[in-house]
Amino acid sequence: MRKGIAVSPGVAVGTAYCIHEIFVNPDTKRLEDREVTAELAGYEAARDRTATDLRALSTKVERQVGHDEAAIFAVQETILRDPDFTHKVRDWIVNDRLTASAALHRLTNYFTSLFARTRDSYLKERLNDVRDVIVRLSSHLSEVLKPDTDALEGPLIVVADELLPSQAVALGNADVRGIVTQAGSQTSHAAIIARSRGIPAVSGIRGILRRVTTGDDIIVDGREGLVIVKPDQETRRAYLKLEREFVHLRDELADNRDRPAITADGVPLELFANINGVADAKTAAAMGAGGVGLSTHRRRR
Repeated sequence: MRKGIAVSPGVAVGTAYCIHEIFVNPDTKRLEDREVTAELAGYEAARDRTATDLRALSTKVERQVGHDEAAIFAVQETILRDPDFTHKVRDWIVNDRLTASAALHRLTNYFTSLFARTRDSYLKERLNDVRDVIVRLSSHLSEVLKPDTDALEGPLIVVADELLPSQAVALGNADVRGIVTQAGSQTSHAAIIARSRGIPAVSGIRGILRRVTTGDDIIVDGREGLVIVKPDQETRRAYLKLEREFVHLRDELADNRDRPAITADGVPLELFANINGVADAKTAAAMGAGGVGLSTHRRRR
Protein backbone atom coordinates (compact mmCIF):
# COMPACT_ATOMS: atom_id res chain seq x y z
CA MET A 1 0.00 0.00 0.00
CA ARG A 2 1.34 3.43 -0.99
CA LYS A 3 0.17 6.82 0.30
CA GLY A 4 -0.07 9.86 -1.98
CA ILE A 5 -2.15 12.99 -2.53
CA ALA A 6 -5.90 12.50 -2.98
CA VAL A 7 -6.76 14.69 -6.00
CA SER A 8 -10.12 13.24 -7.08
CA PRO A 9 -12.48 11.32 -4.75
CA GLY A 10 -13.79 7.82 -5.21
CA VAL A 11 -12.66 4.20 -5.28
CA ALA A 12 -11.63 2.20 -8.35
CA VAL A 13 -10.45 -1.38 -8.87
CA GLY A 14 -8.95 -2.37 -12.20
CA THR A 15 -6.02 -3.31 -14.43
CA ALA A 16 -2.92 -1.11 -14.59
CA TYR A 17 -2.23 0.68 -17.87
CA CYS A 18 1.24 2.30 -17.72
CA ILE A 19 2.17 5.35 -19.77
CA HIS A 20 5.93 5.90 -19.89
CA GLU A 21 7.94 8.86 -21.12
CA ILE A 22 7.08 9.92 -24.67
CA PHE A 23 10.60 10.49 -26.03
CA VAL A 24 12.27 7.33 -27.32
CA ASN A 25 15.96 8.00 -27.96
CA PRO A 26 15.62 11.18 -30.07
CA ASP A 27 17.77 11.21 -33.21
CA THR A 28 21.29 12.50 -32.47
CA LYS A 29 22.48 12.74 -36.07
CA ARG A 30 23.47 16.11 -37.54
CA LEU A 31 21.63 17.28 -40.63
CA GLU A 32 23.38 17.80 -43.94
CA ASP A 33 22.90 21.24 -45.54
CA ARG A 34 20.55 19.79 -48.13
CA GLU A 35 18.34 18.27 -45.38
CA VAL A 36 17.65 21.46 -43.42
CA THR A 37 14.84 22.79 -45.62
CA ALA A 38 12.99 19.48 -45.56
CA GLU A 39 13.40 19.22 -41.77
CA LEU A 40 11.95 22.72 -41.30
CA ALA A 41 9.03 21.82 -43.56
CA GLY A 42 8.44 18.65 -41.54
CA TYR A 43 8.37 20.66 -38.32
CA GLU A 44 5.92 23.19 -39.78
CA ALA A 45 3.63 20.37 -40.93
CA ALA A 46 3.74 18.81 -37.44
CA ARG A 47 2.99 22.25 -35.98
CA ASP A 48 -0.09 22.65 -38.16
CA ARG A 49 -1.35 19.16 -37.29
CA THR A 50 -0.78 19.87 -33.60
CA ALA A 51 -2.83 23.09 -33.85
CA THR A 52 -5.63 21.08 -35.48
CA ASP A 53 -5.43 18.49 -32.69
CA LEU A 54 -5.66 21.15 -29.97
CA ARG A 55 -8.71 22.78 -31.53
CA ALA A 56 -10.42 19.38 -31.81
CA LEU A 57 -9.57 18.60 -28.17
CA SER A 58 -10.93 21.98 -27.10
CA THR A 59 -14.23 21.31 -28.88
CA LYS A 60 -14.50 17.81 -27.43
CA VAL A 61 -13.75 18.86 -23.84
CA GLU A 62 -16.10 21.85 -24.00
CA ARG A 63 -18.90 19.56 -25.12
CA GLN A 64 -18.17 16.77 -22.61
CA VAL A 65 -16.82 18.65 -19.57
CA GLY A 66 -17.05 22.45 -19.78
CA HIS A 67 -15.75 25.72 -21.16
CA ASP A 68 -13.10 26.37 -18.48
CA GLU A 69 -11.55 22.92 -18.92
CA ALA A 70 -11.54 23.37 -22.71
CA ALA A 71 -9.58 26.61 -22.26
CA ILE A 72 -6.57 24.45 -21.31
CA PHE A 73 -6.10 23.63 -24.99
CA ALA A 74 -6.51 27.24 -26.14
CA VAL A 75 -3.62 28.09 -23.80
CA GLN A 76 -1.61 25.26 -25.32
CA GLU A 77 -2.21 26.57 -28.82
CA THR A 78 -0.89 29.95 -27.64
CA ILE A 79 2.26 28.17 -26.44
CA LEU A 80 2.54 26.37 -29.79
CA ARG A 81 2.36 29.72 -31.65
CA ASP A 82 4.68 31.55 -29.23
CA PRO A 83 7.47 33.24 -31.28
CA ASP A 84 10.22 32.32 -28.78
CA PHE A 85 9.11 28.66 -28.72
CA THR A 86 9.13 28.46 -32.52
CA HIS A 87 12.33 30.50 -32.93
CA LYS A 88 14.33 28.17 -30.70
CA VAL A 89 13.30 25.05 -32.62
CA ARG A 90 13.99 26.64 -36.01
CA ASP A 91 17.32 28.06 -34.82
CA TRP A 92 18.54 24.69 -33.54
CA ILE A 93 17.51 23.01 -36.80
CA VAL A 94 19.22 25.63 -39.01
CA ASN A 95 22.30 26.55 -36.97
CA ASP A 96 22.95 23.44 -34.84
CA ARG A 97 21.77 21.04 -37.54
CA LEU A 98 19.50 19.17 -35.11
CA THR A 99 16.57 17.11 -36.31
CA ALA A 100 13.19 18.53 -35.31
CA SER A 101 12.74 15.68 -32.80
CA ALA A 102 16.12 16.39 -31.19
CA ALA A 103 15.37 20.14 -31.12
CA LEU A 104 12.10 19.45 -29.27
CA HIS A 105 13.92 17.21 -26.81
CA ARG A 106 16.38 20.04 -26.14
CA LEU A 107 13.45 22.44 -25.73
CA THR A 108 11.93 20.16 -23.08
CA ASN A 109 15.19 20.23 -21.11
CA TYR A 110 15.38 24.02 -21.52
CA PHE A 111 11.90 24.63 -20.11
CA THR A 112 12.37 22.02 -17.37
CA SER A 113 15.49 23.86 -16.20
CA LEU A 114 13.75 27.23 -16.50
CA PHE A 115 10.69 26.19 -14.45
CA ALA A 116 12.86 24.46 -11.85
CA ARG A 117 14.08 27.88 -10.71
CA THR A 118 10.66 28.99 -9.50
CA ARG A 119 9.15 28.04 -6.14
CA ASP A 120 5.66 28.85 -7.31
CA SER A 121 3.81 25.50 -7.43
CA TYR A 122 1.22 26.89 -9.86
CA LEU A 123 3.93 27.91 -12.35
CA LYS A 124 5.63 24.54 -11.95
CA GLU A 125 2.37 22.85 -12.92
CA ARG A 126 2.26 24.93 -16.12
CA LEU A 127 5.38 23.13 -17.30
CA ASN A 128 3.01 20.31 -18.17
CA ASP A 129 1.25 22.53 -20.70
CA VAL A 130 4.59 23.07 -22.44
CA ARG A 131 5.42 19.36 -22.24
CA ASP A 132 2.00 18.45 -23.60
CA VAL A 133 2.53 20.64 -26.66
CA ILE A 134 6.01 19.16 -27.24
CA VAL A 135 4.71 15.60 -26.78
CA ARG A 136 2.01 16.17 -29.39
CA LEU A 137 4.47 17.77 -31.82
CA SER A 138 6.83 14.81 -31.35
CA SER A 139 4.06 12.31 -31.99
CA HIS A 140 3.60 13.84 -35.45
CA LEU A 141 7.33 13.59 -36.18
CA SER A 142 8.08 10.03 -35.14
CA GLU A 143 6.62 6.81 -33.81
CA VAL A 144 6.31 6.57 -30.03
CA LEU A 145 5.75 3.58 -27.82
CA LYS A 146 2.25 3.30 -26.39
CA PRO A 147 0.54 0.43 -24.60
CA ASP A 148 -2.25 -1.28 -26.50
CA THR A 149 -5.43 -0.66 -24.51
CA ASP A 150 -7.36 -3.07 -26.75
CA ALA A 151 -5.18 -5.91 -25.47
CA LEU A 152 -6.28 -5.26 -21.86
CA GLU A 153 -9.49 -6.56 -20.34
CA GLY A 154 -11.71 -4.95 -17.75
CA PRO A 155 -11.64 -1.45 -16.24
CA LEU A 156 -8.30 0.37 -16.50
CA ILE A 157 -6.28 2.29 -13.93
CA VAL A 158 -3.91 4.66 -15.76
CA VAL A 159 -0.44 4.89 -14.18
CA ALA A 160 1.92 7.65 -15.39
CA ASP A 161 4.62 10.03 -14.28
CA GLU A 162 2.22 12.95 -14.78
CA LEU A 163 -0.78 12.48 -17.00
CA LEU A 164 -0.83 15.30 -19.51
CA PRO A 165 -4.16 16.94 -20.41
CA SER A 166 -4.27 15.64 -23.99
CA GLN A 167 -3.45 12.13 -22.77
CA ALA A 168 -6.30 12.30 -20.25
CA VAL A 169 -8.73 13.32 -23.00
CA ALA A 170 -7.36 10.79 -25.51
CA LEU A 171 -8.17 8.01 -23.02
CA GLY A 172 -11.80 9.11 -23.04
CA ASN A 173 -12.93 6.17 -25.20
CA ALA A 174 -11.22 3.60 -22.94
CA ASP A 175 -12.83 2.25 -19.78
CA VAL A 176 -10.66 4.33 -17.43
CA ARG A 177 -11.81 3.99 -13.82
CA GLY A 178 -8.86 5.58 -11.98
CA ILE A 179 -5.61 7.52 -12.36
CA VAL A 180 -2.31 7.26 -10.45
CA THR A 181 0.63 9.60 -11.07
CA GLN A 182 4.13 9.90 -9.67
CA ALA A 183 4.04 13.72 -9.86
CA GLY A 184 1.27 16.29 -9.97
CA SER A 185 -1.01 17.98 -7.49
CA GLN A 186 -4.61 19.03 -6.92
CA THR A 187 -4.07 22.02 -9.24
CA SER A 188 -2.73 20.04 -12.22
CA HIS A 189 -4.82 20.09 -15.39
CA ALA A 190 -5.09 16.29 -15.36
CA ALA A 191 -6.43 16.41 -11.79
CA ILE A 192 -9.01 19.02 -12.79
CA ILE A 193 -10.16 16.89 -15.73
CA ALA A 194 -10.30 13.78 -13.50
CA ARG A 195 -12.50 15.56 -10.95
CA SER A 196 -14.72 16.97 -13.67
CA ARG A 197 -15.25 13.48 -15.10
CA GLY A 198 -15.68 11.82 -11.70
CA ILE A 199 -12.58 9.61 -12.03
CA PRO A 200 -10.83 8.72 -8.73
CA ALA A 201 -7.20 9.88 -8.81
CA VAL A 202 -4.13 9.89 -6.57
CA SER A 203 -0.89 11.76 -7.31
CA GLY A 204 2.53 12.02 -5.69
CA ILE A 205 3.20 8.24 -5.59
CA ARG A 206 6.96 8.39 -6.16
CA GLY A 207 8.45 5.44 -8.03
CA ILE A 208 5.10 3.79 -8.77
CA LEU A 209 6.12 3.07 -12.39
CA ARG A 210 8.98 0.91 -11.04
CA ARG A 211 6.54 -1.10 -8.91
CA VAL A 212 3.69 -1.71 -11.33
CA THR A 213 3.49 -3.24 -14.80
CA THR A 214 0.75 -2.93 -17.40
CA GLY A 215 -1.72 -5.72 -16.64
CA ASP A 216 -1.24 -5.77 -12.84
CA ASP A 217 -4.28 -5.63 -10.57
CA ILE A 218 -4.41 -2.24 -8.80
CA ILE A 219 -6.72 -0.30 -6.48
CA VAL A 220 -7.07 3.50 -6.26
CA ASP A 221 -8.63 5.06 -3.17
CA GLY A 222 -9.11 8.74 -4.06
CA ARG A 223 -10.69 9.45 -0.67
CA GLU A 224 -7.60 8.58 1.38
CA GLY A 225 -4.92 8.95 -1.30
CA LEU A 226 -4.06 5.24 -1.21
CA VAL A 227 -2.84 2.93 -3.99
CA ILE A 228 -2.64 -0.85 -3.61
CA VAL A 229 -0.75 -2.91 -6.20
CA LYS A 230 -1.53 -6.63 -6.60
CA PRO A 231 -4.04 -6.75 -3.74
CA ASP A 232 -5.00 -10.08 -2.16
CA GLN A 233 -8.49 -11.44 -2.83
CA GLU A 234 -9.91 -10.27 0.49
CA THR A 235 -8.69 -6.70 -0.03
CA ARG A 236 -9.91 -6.70 -3.64
CA ARG A 237 -13.40 -7.86 -2.62
CA ALA A 238 -13.60 -5.21 0.09
CA TYR A 239 -12.68 -2.42 -2.33
CA LEU A 240 -15.02 -3.72 -5.04
CA LYS A 241 -17.82 -3.33 -2.49
CA LEU A 242 -16.65 0.23 -1.70
CA GLU A 243 -16.46 1.01 -5.42
CA ARG A 244 -20.04 -0.15 -5.98
CA GLU A 245 -21.24 1.91 -3.02
CA PHE A 246 -19.42 5.01 -4.27
CA VAL A 247 -20.80 4.67 -7.81
CA HIS A 248 -24.30 4.16 -6.42
CA LEU A 249 -24.01 7.23 -4.18
CA ARG A 250 -22.60 9.35 -7.03
CA ASP A 251 -25.40 8.33 -9.38
CA GLU A 252 -28.02 8.88 -6.69
CA LEU A 253 -26.68 12.36 -5.93
CA ALA A 254 -26.66 13.21 -9.64
CA ASP A 255 -30.27 12.07 -9.96
CA ASN A 256 -31.33 14.14 -6.94
CA ARG A 257 -29.34 17.30 -7.65
CA ASP A 258 -32.29 19.26 -9.06
CA ARG A 259 -34.60 18.43 -6.18
CA PRO A 260 -35.04 20.96 -3.35
CA ALA A 261 -33.02 20.31 -0.17
CA ILE A 262 -35.57 19.87 2.61
CA THR A 263 -35.73 17.86 5.83
CA ALA A 264 -38.28 15.10 6.39
CA ASP A 265 -40.52 17.58 8.22
CA GLY A 266 -40.37 20.11 5.39
CA VAL A 267 -37.69 22.56 6.57
CA PRO A 268 -35.70 23.94 3.59
CA LEU A 269 -31.89 23.71 3.75
CA GLU A 270 -29.16 25.52 1.83
CA LEU A 271 -26.34 23.22 0.75
CA PHE A 272 -22.73 24.42 0.52
CA ALA A 273 -19.61 22.64 -0.72
CA ASN A 274 -15.95 22.89 0.33
CA ILE A 275 -13.75 23.38 -2.73
CA ASN A 276 -10.12 23.42 -3.87
CA GLY A 277 -10.46 25.77 -6.84
CA VAL A 278 -12.51 27.11 -9.74
CA ALA A 279 -13.00 23.72 -11.36
CA ASP A 280 -14.28 22.25 -8.09
CA ALA A 281 -16.63 25.22 -7.74
CA LYS A 282 -18.08 24.43 -11.17
CA THR A 283 -18.43 20.76 -10.25
CA ALA A 284 -20.12 21.64 -6.95
CA ALA A 285 -22.54 23.99 -8.70
CA ALA A 286 -23.29 21.37 -11.36
CA MET A 287 -24.11 18.87 -8.62
CA GLY A 288 -26.59 21.28 -7.06
CA ALA A 289 -24.66 23.05 -4.29
CA GLY A 290 -26.23 26.35 -3.31
CA GLY A 291 -22.81 27.90 -2.73
CA VAL A 292 -19.17 27.21 -1.94
CA GLY A 293 -16.89 28.13 0.92
CA LEU A 294 -13.86 27.34 3.03
CA SER A 295 -13.65 24.23 5.17
CA THR A 296 -14.58 26.08 8.38
CA HIS A 297 -17.68 25.80 10.51
CA ARG A 298 -20.12 28.62 10.89
CA ARG A 299 -20.80 29.71 14.42
CA ARG A 300 -24.39 29.54 15.56
CA ARG A 301 -25.79 32.76 16.95
